[in-house]
Amino acid sequence: MAETWLDFWQQENEFDDSMTANYNYFLARVEQYVPLSKTRRVLDIGSGPANLEDAWHDRVAEIDGIDISKRYNEIARAKHAAHPNVRFHDLDADDYLNFSVIDGKKFDVIIVMSVVQYYRNAAEVEQLLAQIKKVAAPGAKALICDLIVAEGMLGDIVSILGKSLRQGQLLMMLKLLFRLRFSSYYTIRKENGFLVIPEREWLAMCKRQGLNATFLPEPITMQEERKTLMIQF
Repeated sequence: MAETWLDFWQQENEFDDSMTANYNYFLARVEQYVPLSKTRRVLDIGSGPANLEDAWHDRVAEIDGIDISKRYNEIARAKHAAHPNVRFHDLDADDYLNFSVIDGKKFDVIIVMSVVQYYRNAAEVEQLLAQIKKVAAPGAKALICDLIVAEGMLGDIVSILGKSLRQGQLLMMLKLLFRLRFSSYYTIRKENGFLVIPEREWLAMCKRQGLNATFLPEPITMQEERKTLMIQF
């Protein structure tokens, strides 16, 4: 059984078939902040089963996905075997802030979706910001999405149920929440929790890294209580 978040994402889990709803909500809103074109190079940090690549592979010049889960990367590579502009790279689970697998590359759009809450501490998040700065092309935009900036799971649950109801997916979401309650996810969350970083701390970290960062004025993921940070280079 998985004991940490790193273990959880390395094995089959309850999110394998349920990420699509949140991603569809995100995809319907994100392009007002990061317009796409055939010249843009995209980095997907925490690419999972390739939801972003499924939607954007034929709309941008290239996409590189990086993830600690070799299982997800194998799924993603199989799905995109016919797309030479899409590549997936394995991050070392013990050194997942080492982005040497994409050394020398620069990106116009950088997406980090529902990843940071599984980091161990704010120092790791600041390392992430430094890595993003290193691989960003001039004029690039980075979106760090689904950030938990205040304690409290109830708001998260109410928000996502409300969005699911409006999208006609309430039953699917209720089934997911039920499965999570009786899975290793629930145990790991009790033991490890989520990383919570207030907005002011995010902005202070960005300032230390010399980054031009703001929070988007509206939610672009299904959890209304969560925030999205945009960094412009």
